[in-house]
Amino acid sequence: MQADNQQKKSDDNKERAPQVLNIADIGDEAVGGKATGLAKLHALGLSVPSAFVIVNAEIDCFPPSLEQHYQQIGCAKVAVRSSAIGEDSAEASFAGQYETILNVEGMADLRNAINQCVASLESNRAQAYQHDQSDLGHFSTDQTGSGEIAMCVVVQQMVDARSAGVLFTADPVSGRHDRLIIDAISGLGESLVSGESTPDHYELDQNNNLISQDLIEQKALLKETELHALTSAARTAEKHIGEPLDMEWAIDQSGELFWLQARPITTLGSDLNELDTLIPADQVITRCNVGEMMPGAVPPLTFTVQGRAIENGMQHMMVSYGGRPAINEEWSQINLFFGHMFINISGGLESARYVSINTAETIAQSLCGRPVPELQEPPNKAPLWRRWWGSFEFFRYTMRAPRIIRDFERRLKHFHMKYYDNSSEMIAELEEKFDWLCEACFVHLQSSAGAGVMEGIVQAIVSKGKHPASTEEQAEAARLLAGAEEVESAVLVDHLDEVVDLIARHPEAKTAFQEASSTEALAWLRSKKSGAARLRFADFLQHHGHRSYRELCLREKAWIDEPEKLIITMQASVAARFQSAYQAKKAASVNLQQLPWLMRLVLPKAHYSVRQREHTKSLMVETTHRIKRAYYHLGYLLKEEGVLKDEDLVFFLTKDELPILATQTNTDWNTKAELRRQALSFHENMEFDDVYVGNPEPIQWHLLDTHNERELAGRPVSRGVVEGKARVAITVQEAASLQPGEILVAPITDVGWTPYFSLIAGLATDVGSAVSHGAVIAREYGLPCIVNLRTATKAIKTGDLIRLDADKGLLTLLESQA
Repeated sequence: MQADNQQKKSDDNKERAPQVLNIADIGDEAVGGKATGLAKLHALGLSVPSAFVIVNAEIDCFPPSLEQHYQQIGCAKVAVRSSAIGEDSAEASFAGQYETILNVEGMADLRNAINQCVASLESNRAQAYQHDQSDLGHFSTDQTGSGEIAMCVVVQQMVDARSAGVLFTADPVSGRHDRLIIDAISGLGESLVSGESTPDHYELDQNNNLISQDLIEQKALLKETELHALTSAARTAEKHIGEPLDMEWAIDQSGELFWLQARPITTLGSDLNELDTLIPADQVITRCNVGEMMPGAVPPLTFTVQGRAIENGMQHMMVSYGGRPAINEEWSQINLFFGHMFINISGGLESARYVSINTAETIAQSLCGRPVPELQEPPNKAPLWRRWWGSFEFFRYTMRAPRIIRDFERRLKHFHMKYYDNSSEMIAELEEKFDWLCEACFVHLQSSAGAGVMEGIVQAIVSKGKHPASTEEQAEAARLLAGAEEVESAVLVDHLDEVVDLIARHPEAKTAFQEASSTEALAWLRSKKSGAARLRFADFLQHHGHRSYRELCLREKAWIDEPEKLIITMQASVAARFQSAYQAKKAASVNLQQLPWLMRLVLPKAHYSVRQREHTKSLMVETTHRIKRAYYHLGYLLKEEGVLKDEDLVFFLTKDELPILATQTNTDWNTKAELRRQALSFHENMEFDDVYVGNPEPIQWHLLDTHNERELAGRPVSRGVVEGKARVAITVQEAASLQPGEILVAPITDVGWTPYFSLIAGLATDVGSAVSHGAVIAREYGLPCIVNLRTATKAIKTGDLIRLDADKGLLTLLESQA
């Protein structure tokens, strides 16, 4: 037995002894990322400098054939590079952690360079990186079965480079798989990799067309033919290797291209356009309106559940009065691009064929708050009598809304989700209850249609039929609409203010609530120590706990399930109560008796329609809240059953994928979902203009290109003029820094922002309309508000002194903080 063990140990030592392989001879051996990448490029017929790899390299232990292989590649200058097992993988690049030594010449220097590479395996930086990646689950330190990491070393002929650089077959910064990036510098590429040199930068599309270039000198380093050679070879490598690649290259003095390295791009995520909907190139789409309902990017489950429900609701409208024969599985009204939802205006404009009051202009105004020149009237309209009938059907559709709402609200009281202990039954339950979400969207859109009509009538009376209305007339119409009482979103703010006022009056408010962590503040508020505030807060959650920031997104928990997010906003409100600058705000009421007779007749009906729309929005959110709770439970079940690694991954699968999780075992659902989650982090950094024709492109923002770069024009929705310091908040979390009297500048606001309205002096948003959440609450508070400014969050910085003129719809930069 002892002899057998000694023999096995001797065999293991022989197997792990350093040996040399030519790049062309590498097969399934574990030779590390760099050597494997070079072998794959060589096998594809791409030009790779002559090279060999030392497998299981050790300090001062050199293979007998080392000098022979060095002679075979010319005995000239070589690059000696680490190729540790696990290095340059898709999960961890190890970039810069191990050594690379250039311009090595002669056997003595070669041996020293090999020793340096092996020794770098034990460097402090490499050890720390290994530990971090192991903690993240990206890297196992037990690569050899002995708890050790094997180091291989690539010895590669140096290229006398005229230019060199890196190429990414997908953009690692934006995450876009439809972009190819090339960075190039003169001479060797090491100064580029180390960050010592600034390169020429080239960006190409999926058809290898040059989109943009940023050159260091007037003349580009790369010729058009060289760009073509680089992109062509890189596309070939990506196609055969099967994943996006990070590649290093060099062009020698004679103009020949060599490939020095290829490795997967780490932390890239899935294709950002994986779930994009297909639309004709002439379709006009917008982020307006839907960007208010669903701000920012959404995970796949939200789009395929909530997006489908909204799509069905809009199709239901078209069936009711717009000549559509039936609801189907098309995405004709709602589209997804780069994880962001858009409304297809062209799809909605199809109703203009059958409804006389629907035109390109009226639909553009209702969705975008402005004319959309790109939107053209549809051809082949139905006869006039048919379009008149369609208009009659539309008004009948809006008039039926109150009865439909009452019926749905009555039945919703009895709607509940059943919870199961296994995922298959839970998925079936969610499929069965999906129709409730669709119906909630039907009801809300039906009530919104009526509200839109009434608000249009109010504006027409103010402007005396003039079209389009001036900004002053729009502002006056907004003031009149602000008189609506018992609007649910405004009532929510009033109720929350009552809680905040009770907290602020408590002697322990500052230490126990305002200055405490959100968790500690919540615990205090729920304890008897907080007095009456405890009961009022519980009552608030009972009535409004289903609401939240991004409340229609299935991944976002409601306030009742994650109250800490609400507490953070309340802490800011309590802090404001302690400052002398704070003043409670309330819009002035409208005196009907002072209005013309026609407005006295119409305005109460318009107020009723506003209340109705906000109420059905709350019903839709309540339905969504119950559905999203069930999906959270499903995520828990899938994790417990070992199907998913964590509960959150359920939101990165689609509605149609969930029923087949158990049957399609050949699909790595965890990897698919995790890559989509990584993609969402890229989606969240993207911004879009409000209108596009065809597929949208994320925009690169710059300061205003207008006659007056210090002035922005938008739509006034709540009158007044205010000057003050700007607070730019892209997310509701950033709004926690608001100080009393500041003017809030945000992309858009939803109900999650409402606690801050008691602090601010005015509101400016990039998108929105007269019926946006921010517009409604601003009017309730008597705050000047301008929406649809498009670039306010880019043109204005926190601390800038600005004037918000909501009588004229102008936001002016008075004094820059920069």
